[in-house]
Amino acid sequence: FDPLSIWNMLWIPIVLATASDCLNGPCSPGNEFCAQPFGPTAPQYHLMDQHGCGENDPNGPVFDPVHGVIHHFYQIHLALVPGHGPDYGHFVSKDFVHWAPMPVAIWNGLDSSVTPPRKTPYDNEAIFTGSATLVPGAAPDGVSPGIVNVYPGLCNKNDWANCTTGTLLAIAVAADYASDELLTNWTKPSFNPIMEGTERDPSSAWQTSSGEWRMRTYNSMVYGAASSADFLTGKFYTIGKSPSFRTCECPSFYPLPAPSPGSEDTYKNELDAGTLPTHVHKTSCGGDWWQIGTYDEPAPKVLGQFNTTDGWEDVWTQRKIDQGKFYASKDNLYPTKDNTTRRINWGWAQVPPQSTQTLPREVTFNADARVLQQYPIEELKDLRGPAAVSLSSVAVGPGNRDLGVKSGVVKTSEVVAVFALPKTAGSFGVSIGKSGPAPPPTPGNTPIGLRMSGTDMPGGDYNVTHYPTPNQDAAVCEAACNTDAKCVAWTWVERGAPAGSHDCCLKSVLMCPDLNPTCTSGARKATSLHCPAPTPSTPTTTCTIAFTPPANASVQKYTVPVQCGTTHDTLTLLASETSVEIRVYSDMTFFEVFFAQGRVAMTVVGGLDDTSGVELTSTAAVIASVDVYPIESIWVTPDSVRAQPRIYKSSV
Repeated sequence: FDPLSIWNMLWIPIVLATASDCLNGPCSPGNEFCAQPFGPTAPQYHLMDQHGCGENDPNGPVFDPVHGVIHHFYQIHLALVPGHGPDYGHFVSKDFVHWAPMPVAIWNGLDSSVTPPRKTPYDNEAIFTGSATLVPGAAPDGVSPGIVNVYPGLCNKNDWANCTTGTLLAIAVAADYASDELLTNWTKPSFNPIMEGTERDPSSAWQTSSGEWRMRTYNSMVYGAASSADFLTGKFYTIGKSPSFRTCECPSFYPLPAPSPGSEDTYKNELDAGTLPTHVHKTSCGGDWWQIGTYDEPAPKVLGQFNTTDGWEDVWTQRKIDQGKFYASKDNLYPTKDNTTRRINWGWAQVPPQSTQTLPREVTFNADARVLQQYPIEELKDLRGPAAVSLSSVAVGPGNRDLGVKSGVVKTSEVVAVFALPKTAGSFGVSIGKSGPAPPPTPGNTPIGLRMSGTDMPGGDYNVTHYPTPNQDAAVCEAACNTDAKCVAWTWVERGAPAGSHDCCLKSVLMCPDLNPTCTSGARKATSLHCPAPTPSTPTTTCTIAFTPPANASVQKYTVPVQCGTTHDTLTLLASETSVEIRVYSDMTFFEVFFAQGRVAMTVVGGLDDTSGVELTSTAAVIASVDVYPIESIWVTPDSVRAQPRIYKSSV
């Protein structure tokens, strides 16, 4: 699959002055590759930008009930003049398994769906994180639900006189809804913007029983539209600032999701009694957080109240969704194959070389454990190849048990390990990385390239500059080296605060490279050095449960510490449970780890290559079963998606 090969079929290039450079000159519709697509050392089965650009937040992930296509928009790091970006990138799928990259969906300062392109000065600077809502009447028939993207446009006063806060809200809709099932082109209606002087990050809208639509933004402001017809014609109004909604990025507000498997009886009993919490409020502030409570629906144009639910005070406390490299998540309702609905959440995985989207995680509520669970959706099993290892009831510990996985499998794999809970205390889990002692280094001629992803060149620094803007491209460091006569090489390393920021290390001497997924390095001129073979700086990642049986035999639930690498959390187990699962997705530069069907989830950076292996580990004697599956690449062409039959028949 070659992303570059499909572009001429999708776009006729439009020559415009732009704020960032792409491979064939200034970035613009039809010329939107920042660099060559990331290669075989980058993640292979996560949604990662295929334009060679950086990425961050998911934007408006949504299922289109008209054509049966799943759309995933995301922040892509490019822009038109005078903007700085980001804009809206776009992936499509019909099955959650095979995905195609699409052209940029929404550009700053431009409606590219028409010829010639129409300037939109109200969003000249950037298109920040928005949300998608299915609104009745937005479909081509004028009656059925269709997709409406509400996004925050960043403006400047020189180009838009009404620009007061630097941000406004606007709408984008499919330009060729009836004729193009992949919704390649998105248009900005002439009534835009729908609200001015706002803050960023509008949530997906929710509809009250009166028919009024509501959404909230970063600063806890709630906006409304009296009806679906008003929503579609941009007639919004301010309801007010809600004291119930904390001020945070990327908010979401939705009804309590379906029960987690095994907890249906407790959920139903509480629901029937009217004692179950009703809603989930999600925010992003120093991580992503869930809060569960009861929402009292108000009259139109009156703020609602979101409060603690009696008897559920513990779930009102903010709980972090993922303790790892996870941020700015977005959720929506999606259909299942059996015509029911489910809530799916996607996060921004802040991982090398330029971030990805996490796997889609179904969100459910476990009323017994009193936690929201997030678990990879069932469709991901279709990515599995034949099991490389399948073992049942094997003895593990004290010590490690190497599973003997063939070379090249583990770097893109899924490990599902189920441990019988022991009668005594012990720490058990899964180790992924180098198996056995590392081979001795072999000196040789090592090529030093102009840009080497996943590579450190330790030492030789004469200048280190911190870049606090999250997820900047390594090109800024490469350019700094190329303009400094003293510089012969450079390293761009992710570290420091805030999360996703970097240091640029300029070097006066060439140093031998080491593999490190948090770094990108390069020489001013390509050359070679006599170096030992590089070895990973983080060869093994171990994910464990520090288990202690509950001291009180009468408790219904208890907690145990869990850890993956240096990432920690606390896992709730039920007294009735006799086993626990650890599920690990490994994809070149990082892991997504799920304990106990997603009661705890972690996104963890770690380097993988052909030599990586899998071990089961325990400090006490335990019995385990384990399966290891190779995972296939997700990438196909847009034409392949078009040719695929519809899978999900229902609306949401």
